[in-house]
Amino acid sequence: MSNFLSKLVSPTALLYIYVTLTQIAYGIYLASEIEAPFGFTLIYSAGLLWIVGWWLLTDSRKRGVAWVYDIGFFLSIAWPFIMPYYLWKTRRAKGLLPILAFVSIYIGAIVVGMAVYLVLTTATG
Repeated sequence: MSNFLSKLVSPTALLYIYVTLTQIAYGIYLASEIEAPFGFTLIYSAGLLWIVGWWLLTDSRKRGVAWVYDIGFFLSIAWPFIMPYYLWKTRRAKGLLPILAFVSIYIGAIVVGMAVYLVLTTATG
Protein backbone atom coordinates (compact mmCIF):
# COMPACT_ATOMS: atom_id res chain seq x y z
CA MET A 1 0.00 0.00 0.00
CA SER A 2 2.87 2.37 0.76
CA ASN A 3 4.29 1.93 -2.75
CA PHE A 4 0.90 2.79 -4.26
CA LEU A 5 0.62 5.92 -2.12
CA SER A 6 4.12 7.08 -3.00
CA LYS A 7 3.31 6.70 -6.71
CA LEU A 8 0.00 8.51 -6.27
CA VAL A 9 1.71 11.45 -4.57
CA SER A 10 4.47 11.62 -7.17
CA PRO A 11 4.68 14.79 -9.27
CA THR A 12 3.78 12.88 -12.42
CA ALA A 13 0.56 11.42 -11.02
CA LEU A 14 -0.44 14.73 -9.44
CA LEU A 15 0.21 16.55 -12.72
CA TYR A 16 -2.10 14.20 -14.61
CA ILE A 17 -4.78 14.32 -11.88
CA TYR A 18 -4.59 18.13 -11.69
CA VAL A 19 -4.82 18.58 -15.45
CA THR A 20 -7.71 16.13 -15.66
CA LEU A 21 -9.77 17.83 -12.95
CA THR A 22 -9.10 21.40 -14.06
CA GLN A 23 -9.72 20.66 -17.72
CA ILE A 24 -13.03 18.94 -16.91
CA ALA A 25 -14.03 22.08 -15.02
CA TYR A 26 -12.87 24.21 -17.94
CA GLY A 27 -14.92 22.05 -20.33
CA ILE A 28 -18.01 22.63 -18.18
CA TYR A 29 -17.41 26.39 -18.25
CA LEU A 30 -16.84 26.23 -22.00
CA ALA A 31 -20.02 24.25 -22.70
CA SER A 32 -22.12 26.47 -20.45
CA GLU A 33 -20.73 29.55 -22.20
CA ILE A 34 -19.89 31.07 -18.82
CA GLU A 35 -16.55 32.75 -18.30
CA ALA A 36 -14.45 30.94 -15.71
CA PRO A 37 -14.10 32.94 -12.48
CA PHE A 38 -10.85 34.80 -11.93
CA GLY A 39 -10.06 32.61 -8.92
CA PHE A 40 -10.31 29.45 -11.02
CA THR A 41 -8.05 30.92 -13.69
CA LEU A 42 -5.51 32.06 -11.11
CA ILE A 43 -5.45 28.75 -9.25
CA TYR A 44 -5.27 26.81 -12.53
CA SER A 45 -2.30 28.82 -13.83
CA ALA A 46 -0.37 28.91 -10.57
CA GLY A 47 -1.07 25.27 -9.77
CA LEU A 48 -0.04 24.07 -13.20
CA LEU A 49 3.25 25.99 -13.09
CA TRP A 50 3.94 24.72 -9.58
CA ILE A 51 3.29 21.07 -10.44
CA VAL A 52 5.23 21.27 -13.73
CA GLY A 53 8.15 22.87 -11.88
CA TRP A 54 8.01 20.22 -9.16
CA TRP A 55 7.94 17.47 -11.77
CA LEU A 56 10.84 19.02 -13.68
CA LEU A 57 12.90 19.42 -10.48
CA THR A 58 12.29 15.82 -9.40
CA ASP A 59 12.92 14.33 -12.83
CA SER A 60 16.02 16.39 -13.56
CA ARG A 61 17.56 15.41 -10.20
CA LYS A 62 16.85 11.77 -10.97
CA ARG A 63 18.50 12.07 -14.41
CA GLY A 64 21.33 14.42 -13.43
CA VAL A 65 20.26 17.27 -15.74
CA ALA A 66 21.39 20.79 -14.79
CA TRP A 67 18.85 23.62 -14.54
CA VAL A 68 18.98 27.03 -16.14
CA TYR A 69 19.64 30.07 -13.93
CA ASP A 70 16.07 31.35 -13.54
CA ILE A 71 13.83 28.31 -13.97
CA GLY A 72 10.75 30.02 -12.53
CA PHE A 73 10.67 32.74 -15.16
CA PHE A 74 11.67 30.25 -17.85
CA LEU A 75 8.80 27.93 -16.93
CA SER A 76 6.21 30.70 -16.67
CA ILE A 77 7.03 31.93 -20.17
CA ALA A 78 7.76 28.78 -22.12
CA TRP A 79 6.71 25.60 -20.26
CA PRO A 80 4.74 24.24 -23.26
CA PHE A 81 7.99 24.30 -25.26
CA ILE A 82 10.41 23.37 -22.48
CA MET A 83 8.65 20.21 -21.37
CA PRO A 84 8.53 18.46 -24.78
CA TYR A 85 12.14 19.53 -25.45
CA TYR A 86 13.25 18.22 -22.04
CA LEU A 87 11.41 14.93 -22.53
CA TRP A 88 12.89 14.51 -26.00
CA LYS A 89 16.44 15.30 -24.80
CA THR A 90 16.30 12.97 -21.79
CA ARG A 91 14.27 10.09 -23.23
CA ARG A 92 14.46 10.42 -27.04
CA ALA A 93 11.59 8.50 -28.69
CA LYS A 94 10.23 7.30 -25.33
CA GLY A 95 9.68 10.96 -24.44
CA LEU A 96 6.89 11.14 -27.00
CA LEU A 97 4.65 8.89 -24.87
CA PRO A 98 4.33 11.31 -21.91
CA ILE A 99 3.82 14.18 -24.36
CA LEU A 100 1.07 12.28 -26.12
CA ALA A 101 -0.50 11.28 -22.78
CA PHE A 102 -0.48 14.89 -21.55
CA VAL A 103 -2.01 16.27 -24.75
CA SER A 104 -4.63 13.50 -24.78
CA ILE A 105 -5.62 14.15 -21.17
CA TYR A 106 -5.59 17.91 -21.73
CA ILE A 107 -7.98 17.74 -24.70
CA GLY A 108 -9.93 14.66 -23.60
CA ALA A 109 -10.80 16.13 -20.20
CA ILE A 110 -12.25 19.24 -21.87
CA VAL A 111 -14.44 17.01 -24.02
CA VAL A 112 -15.51 15.01 -20.95
CA GLY A 113 -16.38 18.22 -19.11
CA MET A 114 -18.45 19.45 -22.03
CA ALA A 115 -20.20 16.08 -22.29
CA VAL A 116 -20.97 16.06 -18.55
CA TYR A 117 -22.50 19.51 -18.82
CA LEU A 118 -24.58 18.58 -21.86
CA VAL A 119 -25.82 15.34 -20.26
CA LEU A 120 -26.75 17.11 -17.05
CA THR A 121 -28.56 19.96 -18.80
CA THR A 122 -30.51 17.71 -21.18
CA ALA A 123 -31.46 15.35 -18.35
CA THR A 124 -32.83 18.17 -16.20
CA GLY A 125 -34.24 20.35 -18.95
